[in-house]
Amino acid sequence: MLHKKQATQRIKTIRWLARILGVLVVIFWILKILDPQSGDLQQVAPVDAFLLSLTGLALAGLLLAWRWELAGGIFTLVMLFIREIAWVILKGNWMIGFLILWVMIATPAILFVAAWRMERKEQQG
Repeated sequence: MLHKKQATQRIKTIRWLARILGVLVVIFWILKILDPQSGDLQQVAPVDAFLLSLTGLALAGLLLAWRWELAGGIFTLVMLFIREIAWVILKGNWMIGFLILWVMIATPAILFVAAWRMERKEQQG
């Protein structure tokens, strides 16, 4: 009984850590995009707007994960992967700085998937 209670507490901790990190990441990116010093949004090239929209979809996946952990987490990771492929195809290169984007956005997504998996495993046995 004690082991199950500890496992349940661990799942709750991971879930809330994912939620808090996810919200902080979304808020950070909203502030970053809306920052008046970042330049005029009307000057964004269509290719860059498309790539930015893929990042936005990945961030939307973090919000989706509040309700559906597995779907939101996987959606976020898939959108990040698609964004990287699109970047390489459209821009012809890849930048090491994207790892920061991955760490920021993928970390809560992975935590959501881990919380979902741990909960399913606990329910099964």
